[in-house]
Amino acid sequence: MMTRGIRLAAVASLAALPLVAQRVGTVEIGAFVRYTDFDNSLGFGNAIGVGGRGAVYVRPNLALELDVSRSSKYTPVHARLVGAFATGTRTELLLGGGYVRNSYGGALGQSDGGFSALLGVRYRMTERVWLRAGFDADAMFSTDNSRTNPFPFYSGNWDLQLGATLRLKGGGGTQP
Repeated sequence: MMTRGIRLAAVASLAALPLVAQRVGTVEIGAFVRYTDFDNSLGFGNAIGVGGRGAVYVRPNLALELDVSRSSKYTPVHARLVGAFATGTRTELLLGGGYVRNSYGGALGQSDGGFSALLGVRYRMTERVWLRAGFDADAMFSTDNSRTNPFPFYSGNWDLQLGATLRLKGGGGTQP
């Protein structure tokens, strides 16, 4: 009987704050740790870096997002649209796409750009604080086939990230 009561209380607490669409103009900032697996053609080992993220909602469930991270050999900048889809009372599925610009340090000292896709999930801890995990897949294309270009026609990096997000403006609520 005690176990049943605990389960009922847990379910009730999860349902207490249902997810709702964000107001247009809601602002979020966040920090994260990113693990990157580089395309084999680049000759890099895997890397761990840290970064920051900012987002502004342009529609109730659609945000314009910018993130930047840094490791000892790599600085990616992602600009994308991200849709948030409720999957439970405290969780959202994140789907996004946009542009990535990569700067590679060390011996390469080069940069490239391409397309980026995001698949993620976030969990609401409080009305303004969220935990977030995500998978980025970046594809870069190069038309420069000269011997001085260290990049092949195509390269792809993928990242895993884990972090937290804080809503600064707008909080919860639906679009009026």
